[in-house]
Amino acid sequence: MQPGRARPTPPPAQPEHASHGEGHCPGHGPTDPPPHVNWWHGLIGVNNEAAAKGGINALLWRYHNEQNPCDPKNEPPPFLASVLNFGLLALIVVRFGRKPIAEALKKRKQTITQELDNASRLKQEAELRLEEYEDKLTRLEETLAELKAEHAAQAEVEKAHVLAEAEQRRVRMRRDAEFRAEQELKAARAMLLQEAVQNAVVAAEELLRQRIGQQDLDRVNEDYLKAIPAAVSAGARRGAQTTGAAT
Repeated sequence: MQPGRARPTPPPAQPEHASHGEGHCPGHGPTDPPPHVNWWHGLIGVNNEAAAKGGINALLWRYHNEQNPCDPKNEPPPFLASVLNFGLLALIVVRFGRKPIAEALKKRKQTITQELDNASRLKQEAELRLEEYEDKLTRLEETLAELKAEHAAQAEVEKAHVLAEAEQRRVRMRRDAEFRAEQELKAARAMLLQEAVQNAVVAAEELLRQRIGQQDLDRVNEDYLKAIPAAVSAGARRGAQTTGAAT
């Protein structure tokens, strides 16, 4: 070794269980044959002391060294336990889940069938609508001509209706005007007649005043005063006769 150079670091020691490949235990490397299958040892779980006793304990318990995963006595979980677990799970599913699963599958089938029916119905409706739209497009010009004719007919009807209403309004206004004129004429005639009567009365009074003198007025007053006692006597006689008849 030359002075001034660092001493090379020795390679790290390889663990004993990695001799057949990096990170693999002996007998578990990629080129090693598969390990043996644990068919029935340790159906319940891991117990190293009980598994070493053999007999029924070997059926119930298996050996597994947690500190040394490469211990050759380590045993994987038994295949029979996996079969029993799967059978128990299948039994539970069949016993308690068959009816709900069957109902769920039935409902799912009904839902899918209904959705397929709805999809088929919607497809048929869409095809019918498409045919209708295509038919309408082909008859678009005819429809436009019919609409124009219909609108023209409606316009004529509206025009006739407006003219009829205008004529009715004109006749009604004329009738109202004639009625008001007639009423005003009657009122004017009545007013003129009243004025004529009043003028005639005034003229008659004036004529009487001119023709009747003071002597005539005195004679009329005397005749009136003379007629009063006779009227009183006649009234008294009629009252007495009425009283006697009542008695």
